[in-house]
Amino acid sequence: MRKELLAGLSTFFTVAYLILLYPKILSEGGIDFGAALTATVLTIVASTLFLAFYADFPALLAPGLSVGPYLVYSVIQRHHATWQIALGIVFWAGVVIFLLSIFKVRQKILLHLPSSIKSAAIGGIGLFLICVGLKDLGIPHQPMLTLTNGIALFGLLLFFTLHHFKVASAFLIAILSCWILAIPLGLSSWHGFAALPASLSPTLFHLDLLSPLNFEWLGTLLSVILICLFDTSAGLTVLSKLAHKVDQNGHIKNIDRIVIPDGPGTMLGALLGTGTLTFTLESASGIKAGGRTKITAITAALCCLVGLFFYPLISSIPLFATTPAIIAIGIFMALEIKSIRWGRFSESIPAMITLFTIPITFSIYLGFAFGFVSFALLKAVKGEWKEVHPVCWTLAVIFAAHLSWALSTNQL
Repeated sequence: MRKELLAGLSTFFTVAYLILLYPKILSEGGIDFGAALTATVLTIVASTLFLAFYADFPALLAPGLSVGPYLVYSVIQRHHATWQIALGIVFWAGVVIFLLSIFKVRQKILLHLPSSIKSAAIGGIGLFLICVGLKDLGIPHQPMLTLTNGIALFGLLLFFTLHHFKVASAFLIAILSCWILAIPLGLSSWHGFAALPASLSPTLFHLDLLSPLNFEWLGTLLSVILICLFDTSAGLTVLSKLAHKVDQNGHIKNIDRIVIPDGPGTMLGALLGTGTLTFTLESASGIKAGGRTKITAITAALCCLVGLFFYPLISSIPLFATTPAIIAIGIFMALEIKSIRWGRFSESIPAMITLFTIPITFSIYLGFAFGFVSFALLKAVKGEWKEVHPVCWTLAVIFAAHLSWALSTNQL
């Protein structure tokens, strides 16, 4: 129990920045910041508790940093959609994801992901997280030898030292140590201790459900569904492997239950005023700390709920204090590339495309898209087309068609 509670705390402190960052992104699209903050936290809590009790999975469900920025910076700002239409798109994406899960289409996709693409995606996400961590530290845009970077490096070394000695709370200790060091050095601003949550009234039930069904927005809706589907697939694959929730064939255990909660959670988020949900990769910090059951997820969710009242205190934790955890998770995941079948060009080349597309474009979806299309093409060229499952052929065609449309309409 103690290990699970510490794991939940580790997950919470690693993901705490998202609770503040995501509403800030939504506010740039015209959504009220306070309402978005309250909506985001309530959606995280309700969806994660659903996941915990229904599927006994040690992860946090939260709005992801793929669909949110896409909706704000592309759909709202570039294509002049209202934020009400954007929330409507989120709602219908949640409906489709839920139906795909109920009818087990999503499970078939996860089951038939080519092993090389799966390993490359995990490795690519690892590189992506390392790049995110370095970007948070200002590298390479500012000198590496700064005080904040020095503290972050100390946190990273501290974590790996504690991890070597199998200290369950290594992530939590590293994050808090960086924060404690930052306070006397004036690198942590005090934003207050507690405050009442902001009202939901500016966003509650203000979504536009009809406009997203017009032909004008159907392509955008498809984009959101595909991004959401493959972001969650990648996150779930990573976390399941880290939590030893896979069988001897590499298939995710209890998959039919695990994939259910994020669909209704996304619909709830749209009604309240936030974006689509995903299995947060930051949950890996809790899993690496020993979290294996619903207790980890429940602890993290309840911390988020309490954090709704203490968000001024949480916002006092500088971003660089959580960076060591993000980089460490990335390193662990990047090691997955050793599982790629490098000796077969029809698998290693698509794997390399997937591996490098994710960190270069900062898009898990594009990594999957280019990986699937190149995998199917190379298998066909080499006469190995029978090795490609019909599910993979179908996805390759969908990806090729969607990429062509997205590029022609400047949607990427």
